[in-house]
Amino acid sequence: MRLGNVERVIIGRLSRGQDVLRELTEIVRRNGVKSGAVMLIGSLDRVRVGFFNEETGTYDYREAEGFYELVSGVGNISWKDGEPVVHIHIAASSHDGDYLMGHLLEGNIASLTVEYIILAFDFMVQRTYDPGTKLSLLDTE
Repeated sequence: MRLGNVERVIIGRLSRGQDVLRELTEIVRRNGVKSGAVMLIGSLDRVRVGFFNEETGTYDYREAEGFYELVSGVGNISWKDGEPVVHIHIAASSHDGDYLMGHLLEGNIASLTVEYIILAFDFMVQRTYDPGTKLSLLDTE
């Protein structure tokens, strides 16, 4: 477990056509966020989520186009090999009741807006590959 404080809060919004994960990763890099928590709401014109497959150690994907309400997005920020890792899980729903939930991947495109809040912590968190799970896990020791 790591203990620390919220160093600052970053709040903003993305505009239509922006790739959510790419933009958030750049915001983290540009603002020197060491680690943190992130929350999202808004809407998407394209949804692309992944589900980790334990057997293969890769992600299976689902995607859809059209207007989706980004009902919730929550995750964390860490670093691996000198690069920021923005790890978010989302839930998105269409007017028809179709929904997609899972790991936020590149390719989620903002619709009217995506609003974000980043709680930037005052300490660094790294990710380390764990061969047992085939995942890069938070190093919290």
